[in-house]
Amino acid sequence: MRQTHVVPPGSRARRSLPRHQRGHCLTDAPDDPARYSAGHLARDLVGFLDALALDRIAVVGFSMGGGPALALAAARSDRVSRLVLADVGAGADDAWRARWLSRRWVVFAEREGSDDLVADMLRSDFYKTYANRGSRCRRHMAGLIRATPRVGLRHTLSEVLGKRKSLFRMGQVLRSIEVPTLVLIGQHDYVCRNAARLLVENIPGAIMKKIAGAGHMTPLEEPAQFSTNLVEFLG
Repeated sequence: MRQTHVVPPGSRARRSLPRHQRGHCLTDAPDDPARYSAGHLARDLVGFLDALALDRIAVVGFSMGGGPALALAAARSDRVSRLVLADVGAGADDAWRARWLSRRWVVFAEREGSDDLVADMLRSDFYKTYANRGSRCRRHMAGLIRATPRVGLRHTLSEVLGKRKSLFRMGQVLRSIEVPTLVLIGQHDYVCRNAARLLVENIPGAIMKKIAGAGHMTPLEEPAQFSTNLVEFLG
């Protein structure tokens, strides 16, 4: 659910390489909260690029994947040709609510079974626009949540989302980014609306594109629009 994509030089957007963050899908999910943090995710991305011998790439960070993408662009601009931040910065303008939601979902994740957690997540502003499109979409979203290792989800919620620094306190970092940047956001992604505006106003030369009819899960909700914007920006 939370991905960073890298696009090697000369590749088309459809040939991008998805990297699931630690604790998600088939990536390792260590049962040690000390091995989860924003710093860990940023270093994971650098290690991924080094392992594939990719010196300079375009980076597409979706949702929580925007954190490592931003960190790479700010610290190693020589390795980033273009940066796409899609639906990034959820809750940055309301840190108290973001921490409250993280703690709430941690409690659900610690219970036996996953029905309560899945049901609560599907009602949230992150997933409800996609889930409410119909039973097929709802089952798909529920399946993606259940595919995430419970231990990885729990530690990600408590140690990454629950402790991350708000974008509204990162103005200096944002203004230091020197690579062409596209900010994508769903038309109805209200949890990222203010953060998207902040990104565009602070990252030099950044442009914003809205995905019509989409909420937070833009790659799933409007994949054609999402891909078209990527192709146009990445050239």
